[in-house]
Amino acid sequence: MSHSADTSETGEQAQSSVIEKVAGFAVHVAAGVLQIAAVGLVVNALYRYTVGGGFPVINEATRFALLVIVFLGLAGTHIAGGHVRVEILLSNLPIWQRRALEGFLVPIVSIFYLTLLGWAGWQATAQMFSHGTTTPTRPFIVLWPFVAVIPIGCGLLILVLVFYLLRRLAGATPGDESRSN
Repeated sequence: MSHSADTSETGEQAQSSVIEKVAGFAVHVAAGVLQIAAVGLVVNALYRYTVGGGFPVINEATRFALLVIVFLGLAGTHIAGGHVRVEILLSNLPIWQRRALEGFLVPIVSIFYLTLLGWAGWQATAQMFSHGTTTPTRPFIVLWPFVAVIPIGCGLLILVLVFYLLRRLAGATPGDESRSN
């Protein structure tokens, strides 16, 4: 292997490591949002059942928190191997077909789907930002930051999948893609 190929491989691993760290940070943000939403829901429930009221902002915010939790957790979930698989379909395939599906076809199809979803999310975010869209009732919560996590999460997972595919094409063995730091 030439020096330039070795250097580009090291650079690729460094970029991938940065992306994996960003994905890990995004998972921690999502986990923090989940904890805040859980505490908010408990506080709101206690207030509602003891005093008879409730905080509308908590009701609205926890609905939007789900977007943050799901889309910021996408890439980190993939890196950790926590993505959904259909084992009954895969278990009946020969090993080479299973590896081709999991290693190449699924990531390529996922990149295509995530690109469409991220583009639609970006368009919705830009439209909500330009119109200053808020929730229709009090408290008026600005919507674009919550919708913006859709293209952010999709983009981060696309980067993870691209580096995963590049590693597979370079001959990395299955499982190496989450351990190269």
